[in-house]
Amino acid sequence: MSLPALVPTNFVLTSGANSALTWTNALTMNTINYSSMVGSTISTTTLGANRIQQSTFQTGAFQVSTLTTSTLGVGVTSGAYPLDIRGTAYLSSIQAPVDLLAQGLNLVPSVANSSTIHASLAKMVRRVTPVAGTLPFWASGATYGTIGSGIPVGAYAGAVLVPDGRVIFVPQNATTIGVFNPATNIYSTVNPSSPALPGNYTFYGGVLLPDGRVVFIPDNTTTIGLFNPATNTYTAVAGSTTSFTGGVLIPDGRVIFVPRGATVIGIYTPNATTGSYTAGPSATGYHGGVLLPDGRVVLVPQSATAVGIYTPNATTGTFTTGTGATPGGASFYGGVLLHDGRVVFVPLAATVIGIFTPSPTGGTYSTVAGVTLTGGGNYIGGVLLPDGRVLFIPYGATSFGIFDPAGNSGAGSFTTISGAPGSAAFWGGVLIPDGRVVFAPQNAGSVGIWNTNLPTSKSRCLHPFFNKY
Repeated sequence: MSLPALVPTNFVLTSGANSALTWTNALTMNTINYSSMVGSTISTTTLGANRIQQSTFQTGAFQVSTLTTSTLGVGVTSGAYPLDIRGTAYLSSIQAPVDLLAQGLNLVPSVANSSTIHASLAKMVRRVTPVAGTLPFWASGATYGTIGSGIPVGAYAGAVLVPDGRVIFVPQNATTIGVFNPATNIYSTVNPSSPALPGNYTFYGGVLLPDGRVVFIPDNTTTIGLFNPATNTYTAVAGSTTSFTGGVLIPDGRVIFVPRGATVIGIYTPNATTGSYTAGPSATGYHGGVLLPDGRVVLVPQSATAVGIYTPNATTGTFTTGTGATPGGASFYGGVLLHDGRVVFVPLAATVIGIFTPSPTGGTYSTVAGVTLTGGGNYIGGVLLPDGRVLFIPYGATSFGIFDPAGNSGAGSFTTISGAPGSAAFWGGVLIPDGRVVFAPQNAGSVGIWNTNLPTSKSRCLHPFFNKY
């Protein structure tokens, strides 16, 4: 076809014949009907084309099968956004990319996925500005209470949430396995008989396996405990060494035992029935571990004077330490992964709050400026709350400790709320989806409940980043 007569406005026609039209500046006309057009600016009332390529396109109506443009405005003469529709729009279907941030907690912790997981953790936390921890108008403030009674002294050390919603308490001196059901608010026990629980500082901490069983971490025993909440059955796995405190599920499904008095990192490989134990790299003096988004495990320094870093591999893995001297003694009991990827260490006898900032090759230990505690047996274990703050579980302390990583202009701040029982009350805790934190009773005689009144996702609560001691 031949070109029709055009009414130009400041344009130079550089080529055009039959079904193609190309210009270098601007083209204005009432009706354009070509199968291919390339230009910088089009201004028209009606446009019909198979394919258009240009930087700016404004029209009252158009029909096109393929459109490549930096700005598209419909019902607006100067679009404020790449796609700016001021009116009614109809789309028969939309194909959107997968929101990786929403999938972050489903990704395998690894170097490749760590940045996405970091971003997902930050998105997950319900931070409110300008006041950190401010509740929505429909939620009341946090409250504390207890459930149950008559739980023996020295009963449990650690709590683990299982997929059916119950919380399992890890037996330390108890000869029963404690169970708290949030749906009924009832505490009950499972009393294994074959084998029985010895009840002599047996286990310190627990870890949820992918199949729903709970691993009890051996302290004063050479057996690993396995509890199946689906059948309420307990199994003892022989072959371990003693003096581990806390464990971490790593991405390949194995469980790392944290060496407190032991001289090696323990590695438990589960199977459908029992599983097996292997000695890992040499290390000692740690209490609890934290899985990082890149797949490494931070070992929390108790008597050790440096932060431990365990890097898994196909065999027994490697162990290194971070930079910066830690206090030693009975300084920290447990750690919590923060939403920004750092790890906060929970102070038992330490007079400071420890912070570990990981790096690709190691990491650095520091303390929270301006915070000094009295020392002694303050807190054991901590929980990342839905608003991004961390609740320190009261052991000997008579107050609940709240660490805010965003407080003090980002340097971190620490406050306390009175009302904790003290006297070695609780040993660790776990967040459940309705927003409550369940404390594992050590000497308290009852289950402690801290109600944040901020529900959170079940997948977050079950994740090995948080669901362990």
